[in-house]
Formats: sequence, C-alpha cells, structure tokens
Amino acid sequence: PDQLHAMLRELGFVLPEQHYELPNLVRPSGRAPVCGNVEEYAELETPRIGKIGWSSWGFAYNSKDLCKKADYDGEIGRHGFRKILRHQVSCNSSWACNPAGQQIDTLVSPAAVARDAQGTDVVLLSNWFNDSKQQWAQYKCFKGNEIDPVDTVPITVRSLRRLIRAIHKRSPTTVVLIMASYPDAWEQQVLKSTLDSVAEINRRVRKSLTKEPNTHFVNYTFPNDQEVFQTKNPGHVNCRGDQVMATRALEAMFDAGLLARGLALPEHGTAEEAACFATAASDCAALGGDRACCQAAAACRMARHGGACEPIGPGVQ
Repeated sequence: PDQLHAMLRELGFVLPEQHYELPNLVRPSGRAPVCGNVEEYAELETPRIGKIGWSSWGFAYNSKDLCKKADYDGEIGRHGFRKILRHQVSCNSSWACNPAGQQIDTLVSPAAVARDAQGTDVVLLSNWFNDSKQQWAQYKCFKGNEIDPVDTVPITVRSLRRLIRAIHKRSPTTVVLIMASYPDAWEQQVLKSTLDSVAEINRRVRKSLTKEPNTHFVNYTFPNDQEVFQTKNPGHVNCRGDQVMATRALEAMFDAGLLARGLALPEHGTAEEAACFATAASDCAALGGDRACCQAAAACRMARHGGACEPIGPGVQ
C-alpha cells in the first residue's frame, strides 16, 4: 500500500487523516525490502491491518462461538475448528494456524473492520492470498485434510463475502477492491507451473464476488522471467512486484470512478503488456517516450515530475 500511496500523491491526491482502531501498521514495515524510491513513501502514513500469514477466515467471523476443540496437533486443536461449507477450518488465523502468541479469542471481526471503514472511499483486500497455499503448511489449517488449491475458492468466497457485506452494511458507498492472488515463487521468479491454477482461482473469486455492489477485482500480471519475489521473505513480492500490484490497483480505482485521473497503461494480460515486460527487462531507456509501457513494466518506472523511464531494482533485502 505504500507504493500505491506514493503514486496517488504523485498524481496530486491526498489521503485524509482519520483515526482507526484496528490498523497495526501505518508506515513501511522493517520486514519489507527498502525500495529505490523509499524517500517517496517512507514518511507517508498508510493505515493497514497487517497480519502475517493470516487467511481470509481470520477476518470473517465476529466470534469463535462455533469453534469446536479437536484432538489434533496439540494447541491447534485446542483453539478449535469451525465448519465452513463442508470443510473443517482452523479457528486460528496465523501461518500454518500456529497459535503461538495468540489467545483463544484472537480474531479481527468483520464488525470491527466495518466500523473503521465507515465513510471511507475505498478498502483494499489482500487478506486471502494464503487460503490456497496451505500445501506449504501441511494443510494444518484444514485439520490435515488435503484440499486442492482451486477447491479452496468456496472458503475464500464465503469468508470475503461476509467481510464485504459487513463493510457495505455500515457504508454502502465504500468501494471494495479485491487484489488478485499471485503465483507461487521459484526462488525470485514466478513458478510457472502454478500460473494456470492461480488464474483459475482468481477467475472464480472474481466471478463470485464482483456481483456484490461496489466491489471490484484488481487483476495484474507478473513477468515470468524477471525477479519479482524477495530473498528476505521467500514467496513474497519485492519492490518490482509491489509496483505492478500498486499500478493496477490505482487503475482499478480510476475505473471505479474514485479518481478523476489515472495512469496510461496497456491493457492487462495483452501482448502489448508482455512486450513492455520484455523490453523493460533489458533496457528501460529503450522504452523512450512510451510512458504507458514504462508505467506498466515491473523493472522500470517513470521518474518523478515527468522524468525519463528509469530502472528499478528488487530492493535492498
């Protein structure tokens, strides 16, 4: 969100100061890479609820009353499981549903999120990325039951819908943007074998949830042969990936009518966008005056105040 805030400021928009109860981060975390344009966002306050390793169901329920203890993996079982559709899903929300440092009643309720969101222009959701990646945590959040990544979509849709409807019950005009999930990583690049399944997951989530009023989906693409993932926190995007996501989120805000002006960009998922990625990988200067192509690229950016197309790195990690 910090890069998105910097882009909004560059376009002349100002985020209003407002008091929130839930956000636990307002400025860049020390866990994130330090990007080359850090001076543009380091002092900006961008409130967000950042819960490391959490999944969508950690933000979908106002209580744990329906959680039932289970004889499974010690403390995980003690925190209990609830039934979401036909699946047993942990009532703990951390990565691998490890309850260390959490109380039995730890959660972020949709009612509390809705109170904070009341009257806001936009809420950006990326709290569901881990839903389909439970194979990397031995399916502990699903009580050890293997669920194909694509088959986690109904859990995601049920959880996000509960949160979105809670927000809109209090604030019907607030626009909710759902960030698309991204593929798994192979070292610092995209793991190509996960592209099709992640595309199908995104397609199903988008189809199900954009039926909700004032709800939009933010699609984006990473180049397949460039470093877009971190070395510091494997599987998480670096400064290049972050820029791609922020750019398309800004585009979605413009398309939703939230912004009076946006960025010129090639259409997402087209050959034109792929050509921009390819050219930018070797020579940002070769993009010349093609502002749209430079702004869409992962490895390039437009210098501030109408400058030239310049390269960006993965960030100091």
